[in-house]
Amino acid sequence: MRSFISVLALFFIIVSTSSALTYTVKKGDNLGKIAKKYGVSVKSLIQVNNLKKPYIIRPGQKLKIPVKGKKRSSYKCVLKHKVKKGESLIKIAKKYRVWVKDLKKINNLKSDRLYVGQVLCIKKGKIKKSTNKKSFYIKKKKIVTKRIIRYRVKKGDSLSKIAQKYNTTVSRLIKLNNLKKPYIIRPGQRLKVEKREVTYVEEVVKRRTVPFGFIWPVEGKVINRFVNNAKKRHLGIDIKTECSSPIKAAEDGKVIFAGDSIKAYGNLIIIKHAKRFNTVYGHVGKIAVKEGQTVKKGDVIGFTGKLNNSDLCGVYFEIRKNAVPVDPLVFLSKKNDSKKLN
Repeated sequence: MRSFISVLALFFIIVSTSSALTYTVKKGDNLGKIAKKYGVSVKSLIQVNNLKKPYIIRPGQKLKIPVKGKKRSSYKCVLKHKVKKGESLIKIAKKYRVWVKDLKKINNLKSDRLYVGQVLCIKKGKIKKSTNKKSFYIKKKKIVTKRIIRYRVKKGDSLSKIAQKYNTTVSRLIKLNNLKKPYIIRPGQRLKVEKREVTYVEEVVKRRTVPFGFIWPVEGKVINRFVNNAKKRHLGIDIKTECSSPIKAAEDGKVIFAGDSIKAYGNLIIIKHAKRFNTVYGHVGKIAVKEGQTVKKGDVIGFTGKLNNSDLCGVYFEIRKNAVPVDPLVFLSKKNDSKKLN
């Protein structure tokens, strides 16, 4: 029985620590400071890390941070900043054009105090559930920061050597230090040096979605064009195809009509789209959607039938803007692109 309890206890320890974070101890850290940062108790830190009295921790030591019972966040940090000497929350907020209160909120800060080396999350982004194709990708963003440091000249140093060491220029050193010709420097002399620091942060970049625009409903040849004048009214285009060819939704939308009650069109489908557009599909051989159904661009909504009681198969296609028919060829690409969303 005792051995069973021991195994059970070990199981709970493994479960409670399997989702733990790992933190590397920095100079000036203590258990209280670390516990406060992560919103955990000192006792839980001691237990998870099996620390012994007097509970001394050292720089470089790795500690497990328990996150038992916390729900995994649906957000991740997409822009980070490492705190440097002399920086404050106000200064960092100004640099990234954000509010101090927002910085404190997303970093769970209880006060304005920061320490050198602390990593702050500047911006969060929601993680979308994965699909067959990810809607985002991770991009490494380069951030270059400059700061002025003091450098003590050593024996054998020259302006060019110092410039090369700090990835700056001799002219910049001369200007910063107001040096006069012949620009002699001596061991022990203190120089101002502009130090460039390059850091890379991961940034979530959304993939560009397919922009709003109509695709050809079928592959085929236009045999009757749009005409609207005193002599003739043909408010769409007739596209000739093979019989029973799939008809595709020209854009995302909602089916607002699917039936044969309007005899001039035979079997008819009407889809309502964004930006006050409708598309009309007439002389459909077989309807494959229902009224009220939401469709995506490229979805099959039916199959071609006989064009206007002729022996030719195809579909009659209209685009309407604010209920007014417009020439579909103005909105469709010159090349029939209905294959693109197969």
